[in-house]
Amino acid sequence: MDQPPRELPHPSAPNQSLDADKTGLSKSKYLAGLQCPLLLFHKAHSPELFPGPDAFTQFRFDQGTAAGKLATGQYVGVTIPAFPIENSVELTEKAIDQGEKYIFEAAFNFQEIHVKVDILVNHGNGHVDIIEVKSSTKVKDEHIDDLAIQCFVLEGNDFDVDQIFLMHLNPDYLHPEGSLFTLSDESDAVDERMSDIPENLQTMRKVLRASEPPEIGIGPHCGKPYECVLKPVCWAHVPELSIFNIPNIRANKWEFYSKGLITIDQLPDWFKGKSYQKPFLDACRTGKPVIDKPGLKAFMAELSEPLYFMDFETMQLAVPIHTGTKPWQQLTVQWSVHTLKKGKLEHHEFIQDSEDDPRVPFITSLLDVLGDTGSIIVYNVAFEKGRLEEIAEAFPEHKPRIDKVIARLWDQYLVFKKFYCDAGFKGSNSLKNVLPVLVPKLSYKDLDVQEGGTAMVEYARMIALPEGEEKQKIKQNLLEYCKLDTLAMVEIHKVLCAGDLEG
Repeated sequence: MDQPPRELPHPSAPNQSLDADKTGLSKSKYLAGLQCPLLLFHKAHSPELFPGPDAFTQFRFDQGTAAGKLATGQYVGVTIPAFPIENSVELTEKAIDQGEKYIFEAAFNFQEIHVKVDILVNHGNGHVDIIEVKSSTKVKDEHIDDLAIQCFVLEGNDFDVDQIFLMHLNPDYLHPEGSLFTLSDESDAVDERMSDIPENLQTMRKVLRASEPPEIGIGPHCGKPYECVLKPVCWAHVPELSIFNIPNIRANKWEFYSKGLITIDQLPDWFKGKSYQKPFLDACRTGKPVIDKPGLKAFMAELSEPLYFMDFETMQLAVPIHTGTKPWQQLTVQWSVHTLKKGKLEHHEFIQDSEDDPRVPFITSLLDVLGDTGSIIVYNVAFEKGRLEEIAEAFPEHKPRIDKVIARLWDQYLVFKKFYCDAGFKGSNSLKNVLPVLVPKLSYKDLDVQEGGTAMVEYARMIALPEGEEKQKIKQNLLEYCKLDTLAMVEIHKVLCAGDLEG
């Protein structure tokens, strides 16, 4: 059960790759073709448009890889080397003929389609099971298509696929108790998709064999199931401020777009927008912010000094390592607090710089700074509130004080959701959109860490490093990033209190 998988040696064969053939298909190309034919064409013909994942995406991939190794580690079997592809197919055939029960990365070809099966369970006499391993905590629709093309290829090789499983992380797992993985039988769901595959393949092969890319307009497929890497190219004709910036416009935007309506001023007179859209539309049409001054004044009056401007940073691990944590749980590792009292501003901060469980030092240091009175200002309260509740549940001895902190939370985000709208926010009330409009002097552009994804990657890198100059440099960069988040809220607060708001 705990033995590492054996890797079969390569037979001598030329280094060939079916995936390098522009007309060949793989699982990834098939899934790309389901999302968008243009995406499929460019994956085959224009690999230069796919420079590889950014640091945060790669970090998530690495987390998934770590989970995958643990999943396959539950079985004793052999691993098929990935390349050359023809060799991997031959090695898979030999492993099956030799009666290996569990074969990892089993490789098969059928009708110019190449697939790899994460875990092939060989029952003998041509009967097999498929187990696909995913690092998500639930079954997603695209996972079924992934399994379906694997089943299609195996059946094309005259295998009887008895059962088809998706193995994913157990959302209820609390480290170190219980099972990290859940095995879900998706045989029926896959069976429903199988009839679509021949037609899908016929369409995809036409795309792959064409000399020119297909003419595909933008649409919901640009972000479903994944944000397409070609979006900057395909959306180049859409201006910075367009109908797509209207808050929660959803279905209407594609109806308008299909009629050639892209900018706000092209919208028909009958479209007034819903109550939550109207301020944005008015701000775009007049060029002035729309401010509910009485509502804003009443909301601001809820604040009481001292004011604590608070922000958290978190780390997510697919495979939890700290007692009582779940897969992909947002683990609090850093906080920044700016305190404003009678015009005097002070700053406090914390960051866990080791791989030890950060939660207790995080919360004890935070509670010491927040005191017992005064409003605690956050940006989008659900995030900080959720993290505090998780710590309170895990460490009930701190719950009474945490509950009092939660009762003092005040959400600056609601100012811009309910009372203040500017076209410059581009339809989003995020801090990164609001700050350049209200406080243009402050910017993240000069920081080495400029957004949360990079912060998480750099944090993971920092805690893995020994003490030294590089570790200290990353630590300082992370502290500066989190500090700017709370300073941004301070400066926005000053603008809101100035009393000379336009609108």
